[in-house]
Amino acid sequence: MNLVIGNGLIGRHLYYSLRPDVVMTSRKEVNLSRDDWELPKCSTAYICAGVTSTQECEEHPEESRLVNVTNTIKLVKRLKASRVVWISSERVYDGSKPYKKVTDEVCPTTEYGKQKAETEKLLLDLGVTVIRFSKVLGWDVPLFEGWISRLERNEFIYPYSNMSMSPMPVSFAVQVLSKVRGGLYQVSGDKDLSYARVAYHIANQMGKDLALVQPVQTNPHPYTTLESNIQGIDIPDAWETIYEWCQTRLLSRA
Repeated sequence: MNLVIGNGLIGRHLYYSLRPDVVMTSRKEVNLSRDDWELPKCSTAYICAGVTSTQECEEHPEESRLVNVTNTIKLVKRLKASRVVWISSERVYDGSKPYKKVTDEVCPTTEYGKQKAETEKLLLDLGVTVIRFSKVLGWDVPLFEGWISRLERNEFIYPYSNMSMSPMPVSFAVQVLSKVRGGLYQVSGDKDLSYARVAYHIANQMGKDLALVQPVQTNPHPYTTLESNIQGIDIPDAWETIYEWCQTRLLSRA
């Protein structure tokens, strides 16, 4: 029996791909803000829960660290599983260089990245399989949905020009999770796309005036691509991931 902890984007899709040999817990059953869990026996446990908002980690470092570091380690130690897989992030790097290797030293610049880097080290010492992902896209992407809603009203949107993503579809991420066995892995889309470029593409697909897209800057993170060390997979094309998302979502709103 497999156990999926967390019912967010990746957790939900992983659950559906593993049915019927799987149990999924929600935040109600396994709340990482506490440590009073009742955990079933399982062959493989996938930990997909945690605080993933960079902003939330910056604004509430102690509370988010309790979830992302302290209680995640406690959870792993209590699990009755022969294999544990935990999801990390490209944010363990500073975004200054593309195609970071798995052997490159971590260099996080955000609280979220620092928490992920710390937990990685502790979990690897416990024999957990750790996988770093770049941006994972599913059906609902709140940022993109917000852009679309404002563009539909012919309002300006303000995407970042100095922050990028190297997206992959959630179906690919789930496929990867089933392959990794022991150690540290990483994978991303094949290229970096700035948020501004993606916003221009969405506006163009909608037939909107591109002048509605007004790029701005934030703390720079221009590179998110990772050099994959996973055998037997085809790295997803970042633009194809964006094209397919746009086709699906924009057609559904027509």
